[in-house]
Amino acid sequence: MNERNTNTVNPIVRMIDYLNSHYAFRYNCITSCTEYRATASAAESFVPLDPRSRRRITLEVQREGIEVSKNDIANYIDSDYIRSFDPIGNYLAQCEGVWDGHDHIADLAATVHTDAPLWKQWFKTWLLAMVSQWQNTPGRVYGNSVAPLLISPQGFNKSTFCRRLLPEELKWGYTDSLDLGQRRQVMLAMTQQLLINIDEFNQISPRLQQGFLKNIIQLPTVKAKRPYGDRQEDLPRRASFIATSNMTDILADPSGNRRFIGIELTEPIDVSRMPNHRQIFAQALQMLRHGERSWFNKAETQQIMQWNRRYEILEPAEQYFRMFFTPVDNYDDKAAEWLSAAEIFDVIKQKVGTSLKVTSLMSFGRKLANMDGMRRKRSEMCAKYWVKRVG
Repeated sequence: MNERNTNTVNPIVRMIDYLNSHYAFRYNCITSCTEYRATASAAESFVPLDPRSRRRITLEVQREGIEVSKNDIANYIDSDYIRSFDPIGNYLAQCEGVWDGHDHIADLAATVHTDAPLWKQWFKTWLLAMVSQWQNTPGRVYGNSVAPLLISPQGFNKSTFCRRLLPEELKWGYTDSLDLGQRRQVMLAMTQQLLINIDEFNQISPRLQQGFLKNIIQLPTVKAKRPYGDRQEDLPRRASFIATSNMTDILADPSGNRRFIGIELTEPIDVSRMPNHRQIFAQALQMLRHGERSWFNKAETQQIMQWNRRYEILEPAEQYFRMFFTPVDNYDDKAAEWLSAAEIFDVIKQKVGTSLKVTSLMSFGRKLANMDGMRRKRSEMCAKYWVKRVG
C-alpha cells in the first residue's frame, strides 16, 4: 500500500489530524469553554484552553510545516467538531443507582450542631432542591428559592462546611467571592456556578436584601449575555445559594424571610471527616426519582418564617413599638383599639421625641403586619392594627 503523500493532503485535514493525535479536546457546556489535555497525559485533568495555550498550540502546528492560520486552528477548536461535555450530568451519572440505603444526607446535616429542631429536615429538602436545580428539568417555574444561613462567631468552620458540600469533580462550581452589587456578574454566575456562598451575609445592605437578592434567588432561568456573546439569552440557572454570618440580627425584610433558613450554631461544625459525596448525591437522586419533594410547602414556609423572626433586624421604631404597644389576639379586649401605622408612630414619637426616624411608614406598616399575633383590617384610607397601649 502506498503511503499517503502528506504534501498533497488538505492542510486543514493535516491540522485536525495533528491536533487530535497530540491533544484531547472537549467543550464544557456549563462554562462555555473549550478544555484540553495532552494525549500523552491521559491521567491528568482537562484544563481550560486559555489564550497562552492557544498560541502555543498554534505555533506547534505551524512548526510542523502545516500551512494554516491561527484562525483556521481557532475555527476548529471553537466549532461543534469538538465534543460537548456536561460535567454535572457526567458526575450525577456516576452516582445514579449506587445508593447503599443509609441516610448520608442526615449524617451531613448532623455535623452542624444547632438547637433548630427542624434543621435536618430543612437541609435535606434544600439539598434535594440543589440537585434538582443542577438537572435543569424542563418547565421549571421556580429555582431553588431558599438558602441556609449559618450563624456563629468566627472559627466555627462555616466556610469549610460550605466548600465541602461539593465533591472534588465539581469544586470548580463553588464560589464565595461574588460581589452582589455587580448585577451582570451575579446573573452570569448563576448559570455557570453550582453553589454560591454569600459569605458575611451581615455586610449586605437591607436595600440589597429586599430588592435584588430577594428577586434573583427564586429565578428558574437567567437572562444574561454569555462571555464574548453578542446578545442576551434565557440561560438555565444552575446555582443554589447558601450564606454565613457572624451576627444574629441580619434579616431586614420580614416578607422575604422565607428565602433563608437561619441556623445558629451551638458549637463548631464537625469537619473531621470528608463527606461521602458519591453516596450523598446517589441518595438525593434516588429520592428525587421516587418523588421526594424538593421544595418547601406552605406549612414549612410558615415554620421557617416563624423561626427566622429571631434573626430579624429590629429598627428603632419597632423596638419602641414593643415598649409602648402590644398586639392583641382577643377582639373583646376593651383596652385595645384600631390604629394605623401613622397613628402608632405618632404616639411613639410623642414619647421618645422628634429624633425618631423611619425609612417609610410603608416599611413600618409591613413590620407591624408581620408581628406575631397582630390583627389587621383594611379601612377606607389605610390598614389598621388591633393593639393595646402599655407602659
